[in-house]
Amino acid sequence: MDETCELGNMWAPDQLQPTSSHELAREQPKIVPTTNPTIILALSITGLMSAIEGTIITSALPTITNALGGGDSYIWVPSAYLLAQVAIHPFAGQASNIFGRRNFPTGSRCPLHARRRPQRDSAVEETIVTDIVPLRERGQYMAIMGIGAIVGATVGPFLGGLITDHASWRWCFYINVPIGAFAFDTLFVFLLVKYESDLSWSARFRRIDISSNAIFVAAIVSALIALTWGGTIYNWITYHIIVPLALGLVGVLLFAAFEWTPRICPEPSFPRGMVLNRTSAAALVLTFTHAIVAYWVYYFLPIYFQAVKGFSPLRSGINTLPNVAGGLVFAVLAGVLLSKFGRHQPIHLGGFANTTASFGLLSILDTNSSTAAWVRIQLLNTIGSGRLDGVLLPAVQAPLNEGYVATATGIWSFSRYFGCIWGVTIPSALFNNECRRLASRISNADIASNLSAGSAYQHATGAYLSSTEDTALHAEVVEVFIGSMRTVWLVVIAFAALGFLVTFVAKEIKLREELNNDFGVEDKEDAAISPRTDAEAVLSPS
Repeated sequence: MDETCELGNMWAPDQLQPTSSHELAREQPKIVPTTNPTIILALSITGLMSAIEGTIITSALPTITNALGGGDSYIWVPSAYLLAQVAIHPFAGQASNIFGRRNFPTGSRCPLHARRRPQRDSAVEETIVTDIVPLRERGQYMAIMGIGAIVGATVGPFLGGLITDHASWRWCFYINVPIGAFAFDTLFVFLLVKYESDLSWSARFRRIDISSNAIFVAAIVSALIALTWGGTIYNWITYHIIVPLALGLVGVLLFAAFEWTPRICPEPSFPRGMVLNRTSAAALVLTFTHAIVAYWVYYFLPIYFQAVKGFSPLRSGINTLPNVAGGLVFAVLAGVLLSKFGRHQPIHLGGFANTTASFGLLSILDTNSSTAAWVRIQLLNTIGSGRLDGVLLPAVQAPLNEGYVATATGIWSFSRYFGCIWGVTIPSALFNNECRRLASRISNADIASNLSAGSAYQHATGAYLSSTEDTALHAEVVEVFIGSMRTVWLVVIAFAALGFLVTFVAKEIKLREELNNDFGVEDKEDAAISPRTDAEAVLSPS
């Protein structure tokens, strides 16, 4: 497929006439601002905040579900957060161009106080990095910014276990309020970037793709309902699952029809050029796949430690440290290698190869597995998954014009968080279904009923195992959990292997070493740019 095709064929070539200021910007490459480390620091803090929010419940979720009596509805605890992230990302890239990188993320500080539940818009944060850092250097800057996220992912399960064991689990949802307020205020003060200042607010709102985004949100919610109910509340082949899943698919197709019809949607949030370009499309699939396998581990490694090993939430959070902490080292290392050699494909291949192998080894863990065994397997997994964290976005952006990065980053973030949802819902359904299938092996009818009623996850705790005083019965319950976890790990091998194969589809494109865009850090003499939309950006030659 031609990598130099016009972006979505939305504008004719004679309409792509930049202003003189744009021409000057293209003739004079911008330099990475070394005077604004505070921006990267603030973005790292928001990454820390988001990662804590996303992982703090991984070790506490069985306890939360049991306390609320959620049963088979437990999956909505993490999915509601991820759904909010998914729904906003296609819109976020477009809105950051319309309202400015500074105004859009700091605007979410209002919901912070209103809801006490800060949301991190990674699409805008990563767009800011792409605005101020050349493509070749983005890997290491993304890795540096990702340190906050990795630290958050490291301490999140530990904090969740600590809070659950020694305080109320409700504090898991309040802990980010002061952190988020500090990060947003820092961005508001120090993030001074160019934007389109000569448009009225009414003109800005008219440019927002409201209809398509409304269709998209409805479609995603419908599909998620099907994924959440399937195999837990209803059988996969009943109309309760088929209807919302079909409606979700129809909604996505309708969304694409709206987005890719220039007469209806002249400024789309998901341009057709993103799927027509093989390198960007492949990198989006890799992002989606990587998110699935990463969250698969985040949410089900603690289940192994609690349901099989019988550890407390705090102890299970500590035991997952090799997996999440190891990602810090390998993410930074991969970013440095990408900046030095400018090649992303070898990193992708090695990452998915390591990840695939680690899942095969996870499937053989049981109650007798040694500490050395599960630590080494976690390190093998994080060698693969960690090195992918900061190098997927540059692969998406490599064949694209710099003026197109905001929309591309929004779509990339959508792919990642949509994958996170699948990384939670699919293994959850597998775990409950396998527990239901294997529950007949348990001699106690009450316990067998508990594990076969779609609520196995809420009983997958060390406390539940401790309540089973009969040694033989205890062993039977553990064997059911071991068998269910084995299936969970074997299925995820297919997703990791898919990522490995898709890597060969992407074309190795030289990463640009110069920065040419319209949204960099503002100069003293030029605080705004003249109007220009993402629709005017075209794919650069590969």
